[in-house]
Amino acid sequence: MKAKRLLLLTVMLLSVFSLILVGCGGGGGTTTTTTTETSALKVAEKVSVVDAQLSSLPASKGMLRKGLSTSDIPANSDYFNDEQVVFVEERSAEAFDIVNEILCSIAQSKYDDMLNKGAYKAQIDMNKCTSGNDSASSAGQSSQNQSSASTMPDYEMWTMESSRVDNNSPHIVKVWVHEEAGEYEPAKVIFVKATITEGKSSTNPYGIFTMNFKAHPVNNDGTPNTSTTMFKGLLKAEKDATTGKVLLKFANAGGFSSPGGDITFDEKVVLDRAVDGSTGSGTTYISDTHPGGSKTAQFNIAFNTSYFRRSNGTNDKCFSRTTFDETAWRYGLYDSNGTRVERNSGFSIKKDGAYGWIGYYGLWFPESVTVNNGDTVYKVTYGAGGETATPYTVIKKGGRLKKHTKHTTTLANIKGIPLDGWMEGDYPNQTNYRVKWDSTAQQFKKFAKLNQTTYMWENITEAAIDLSLLNFGELNFWSQAIGGQVRIKLTCSGWDNTNNKPICSAPGNTTEVIYFTEEVVFPGDSVPSTLRCYDNCPKYTAASSGINPSDPYNTPDYNPSDGTTYYTYTFAATASDMILKDNSGNSLIMSGAGSGFYQWGAMSGPLFEPTSANLALLACDWPDPITGQYTLTCGWKAWGALDEYYTWETGPDQWNQFTALQDSGGTPLRFQAPLQVAYTHSQTDTTKPDYKYNGTKFYLEYSGFGNLWGIPGKCIDFDTGADTSCGPNTRWIAEFTIPDGSEVTDASNNTTKYLVKALEKEQRMSNVAAANCSALTITSYTLPSMTEWTDPDIGTEPTVTNAPAVIGGVLQ
Repeated sequence: MKAKRLLLLTVMLLSVFSLILVGCGGGGGTTTTTTTETSALKVAEKVSVVDAQLSSLPASKGMLRKGLSTSDIPANSDYFNDEQVVFVEERSAEAFDIVNEILCSIAQSKYDDMLNKGAYKAQIDMNKCTSGNDSASSAGQSSQNQSSASTMPDYEMWTMESSRVDNNSPHIVKVWVHEEAGEYEPAKVIFVKATITEGKSSTNPYGIFTMNFKAHPVNNDGTPNTSTTMFKGLLKAEKDATTGKVLLKFANAGGFSSPGGDITFDEKVVLDRAVDGSTGSGTTYISDTHPGGSKTAQFNIAFNTSYFRRSNGTNDKCFSRTTFDETAWRYGLYDSNGTRVERNSGFSIKKDGAYGWIGYYGLWFPESVTVNNGDTVYKVTYGAGGETATPYTVIKKGGRLKKHTKHTTTLANIKGIPLDGWMEGDYPNQTNYRVKWDSTAQQFKKFAKLNQTTYMWENITEAAIDLSLLNFGELNFWSQAIGGQVRIKLTCSGWDNTNNKPICSAPGNTTEVIYFTEEVVFPGDSVPSTLRCYDNCPKYTAASSGINPSDPYNTPDYNPSDGTTYYTYTFAATASDMILKDNSGNSLIMSGAGSGFYQWGAMSGPLFEPTSANLALLACDWPDPITGQYTLTCGWKAWGALDEYYTWETGPDQWNQFTALQDSGGTPLRFQAPLQVAYTHSQTDTTKPDYKYNGTKFYLEYSGFGNLWGIPGKCIDFDTGADTSCGPNTRWIAEFTIPDGSEVTDASNNTTKYLVKALEKEQRMSNVAAANCSALTITSYTLPSMTEWTDPDIGTEPTVTNAPAVIGGVLQ
């Protein structure tokens, strides 16, 4: 919930209670950044109740096949210098989930680099830090009928001050966050003040500090209504003069009314551990109520170097601190010199005094700012000389045309990769199965089924797919690990008149697999003058002044009985047009939000140039029943038969519209699409769950530093960590982690190679017999009281007219 997330969005601002083990480039002692003569403490990006252990995965694979080698990379390169964060995920630390979102966000603010540089703005990409990545709903989402925008930034603007008089004075950080209204919550301003008197070090993993925060709703004029406090809280670390231990206390509580019902939340933590993290105990409590339900949980914990005990009074569980599973959440790519691979994904812009962002996935501005086609915005850069603003003209359209280019591989090369598709049974009684190709048995096998009520994948007993039930000679799937639509054409030798279906032979390891890469069409690109459509063809409806948001295709869209066998469209790739139109010149856009299946917008079927060569590729494999001639066109074959085709996407969101900037010379700025790279997984240990992927090639998408997508996922039990079907009380995780130093290849040229390094990993302790924890005694601590809270009293938010000094964790 956004209210809960931003309730602490700055709470942990300088959360020096870092309990994590930091890999490459960090750990051991205090990490500092020097500004003049005063040093700033750098904090961790994640926290956990217990320390992480040495990774179970190799830090480097050394010489990798015939490509790159980590031994050839300079020791001072980005590959070795970029920090690697490892933390322990544990259910009793659920109260830290929001804390960890904040720590990740704080890392983006670069407050350490901005020490004593005055007030500044930081643009924080919340998508990089959300804990929603591990929600069961993530595993149920599919992009078969829409464009994926999972990597589109979700920016928020913070105002910050980071100051320290000298190295003998406290480090003070002040933060003002303006949070826009959400579905259930009002707009608010969050105030935070942190006073740190001792920083994190090898002898004190927390530091000594006091932090207080509060939030007020805003008045109609945007000023905070200080007569009402929505929530408040504190975080402090205190050292016991006798034992030398540091006691960590954290508490926050609040609530407010919303259109859907009241929202309340209350979280408290007491943690008492040895300085070196070898032993410890504590109590955690979390309670929240919101329109979607309620939850309350309290745990007492205790641990030593070998085991971790957790009890809620009913269930008492024991976990090993020496055996664990590991999952990476973020990766970076590096070239042959060890230099970080970045993508030209976008930049900060300004309009009417407000700052926003434009990039490959569209435009972002605060809700109060409206941007229309033809408006002027300014690209802003921030440097020692202040802000530089360059004007650009906005090109903004209600949809976008995408070009898809064909690539091929074989079933042997995609063995084990999850493929989602409707299989077995006559339409509409087919079932949406998740299947894989078994290269040994040379069969497709189903292993999960989509629950049509919860839209979650449920594990089923693995079984072979009966291809004799299929009515077509082509298998159609969607796969995140291959980048989208996947087509597998069977070899068919005739027609079964009795069952009215083609006669096809079973596929094998050498059977061709077709997949497509896509790119957005820009002004000036070459597009055929005429585009033809046979499948999912958008139709104009006068009542909607565009396409019908409830049924953009006005089903049926292909009906030979009425003489309509295809539809014709035009598209002009000019800055003044960029809209798909029917043969009457009507614009085919969805002007409002869709409903039901189309609530995220609509995407057409293949649009292609109707050349004789293309039409020949789409010829049906059976004769016209009236004339006996092979003159029929099977439009559905366009998905796999054509070397290139287009699709039209339109809807209410930025990622299914076209937005670009045009410079004073009329040239549109282009942003880079995600880089598609091929990765072959290696796991020779037959006892490991990912052994099934040994030798499997995955086509992954890299949209920028930290964002590598396409690894298949699974759900695990929230309580035990065991594999389970997705649903309530489960977490979604990647099925495997790419070892540091692994090699990937640019799929566009099959030549350029990059090295992969995990930037953020979680470890999950293995559930073991309760008897192993018999030596650990749990204690129920007195949880902190809000009487310890002090008003942060940081005053009026300073006015910052410069462009953001930091965007998405990058100093500008």
